Amino acid sequence: MGNAKEVEVEEKGKLHNVQEPSMLQTLYGSIIASTISRVVLYPLDTVKINKQVDTSNSQVGGDSRPASHACTSNPLKIGRTSFFLPAFIHKFGYRGLYSGFVFSAMTTIPATSLYFCCFEYLKWVKINWNKKLQDEKTGPGQTTTSLSFVNYFTIAFLAEAMSCVLFVPIDVIKERLQAQRYLQLKEYKTSYHLVKDLIRKEGFFRLYRGYISTCLTYGMFGGSFFFLQNMGMNLMKRLEIESSNLNSLKLNLICSMLSGIITSPLEVVRIRYQLQEKNRTPFFYSSSVDGIKKLWNEGSGKIFNLFKGNLYRCSLVCLSMTMNVTIIDLYKQFA
Repeated sequence: MGNAKEVEVEEKGKLHNVQEPSMLQTLYGSIIASTISRVVLYPLDTVKINKQVDTSNSQVGGDSRPASHACTSNPLKIGRTSFFLPAFIHKFGYRGLYSGFVFSAMTTIPATSLYFCCFEYLKWVKINWNKKLQDEKTGPGQTTTSLSFVNYFTIAFLAEAMSCVLFVPIDVIKERLQAQRYLQLKEYKTSYHLVKDLIRKEGFFRLYRGYISTCLTYGMFGGSFFFLQNMGMNLMKRLEIESSNLNSLKLNLICSMLSGIITSPLEVVRIRYQLQEKNRTPFFYSSSVDGIKKLWNEGSGKIFNLFKGNLYRCSLVCLSMTMNVTIIDLYKQFA
């Protein structure tokens, strides 16, 4: 009898160890993944941000500002027929695509690693909590790793809230460096001088402007992505589709693209809210709701304004999330 109990305890311990995520593998995998994605995709990030803060419908830096923000001459004006990316490169050069890169690379990589570690740990806690409740009701049974959309959103929001302690100041500084020339704001050569000036003028919490909207935007994005990914993996099992690395890559691309489209309106307002300066930028919002209202009424775009820069953003988040998740999974397989 005693031996049977010992075996049962040992089996439960083994199951627990199998289910527990390897934080070290996730950490190393996310460091490798975020380093690669940051170097490769940073130019796309720069173009996306500048497109989202653009208030014209057809030209880079077109003079569509209200009278209080208008300039006597706008040096950024270009022809109407130009696409945004080549127009941006023509005006600011290829070097402009990497504005703020050094600061971003040094800070975004640990912040990304923190997010994935937090998400995986919280997901593991929730799955084990669900299993415990199920065992109390019906007795020990088969463990499921499926969670509802609300669960995924909550986990992603909490993971984002934790990682945003690092992410939000990073984004505020990075985005300011990326967009300062385009918005014709005071130009800072280094992130140190920018941080020093922001804190001196507006206080330390200026670095955390848009904290809640960032958590909502990327909490919704992460929750949508992992929920859709889980649904896709279950569907692949039912349809007996091989769960190869290539099929996982395709699934991640689709899920990240859909999640990017869903959260696009929140992202445009978040970027502008973090960058805005009264009487200096052509936009100024008191809140995210106010931002969406004003964005809707901007020019004649209406609903299309909510998806400004959506092609660049969806391309960025699609490739970034896919690269991060796929590389982390590959690292876990071969580590």
